[in-house]
Amino acid sequence: MIEKWQPLMGVNVERFFVQRMKTKWGSCNHGSGTIRLNTELAKKPWECLEYIVVHEMTHLLEPTHNQRFVALIDQFMSKWRFHREELNRLPVRHDTWSY
Repeated sequence: MIEKWQPLMGVNVERFFVQRMKTKWGSCNHGSGTIRLNTELAKKPWECLEYIVVHEMTHLLEPTHNQRFVALIDQFMSKWRFHREELNRLPVRHDTWSY
């Protein structure tokens, strides 16, 4: 997915990590060009994972959530708000399991 979006966005992800995160779907280190994705995204709809990848990759162009960031992500993924709302309705993780 990263390889698909890099040429479309004009960015280069130096490294990416997948790790268990308690409160976030992803994060970006603008300075080092790395993104981190929550392992729980594997359990979510594909479009939601793609939204988080594009969101974090957009931070490589604009580190904050300012108007430029919104304009860029609008350009790359017009339905990102829908996917964000879908993710916000879902828990980040679920630790209580019953059988």
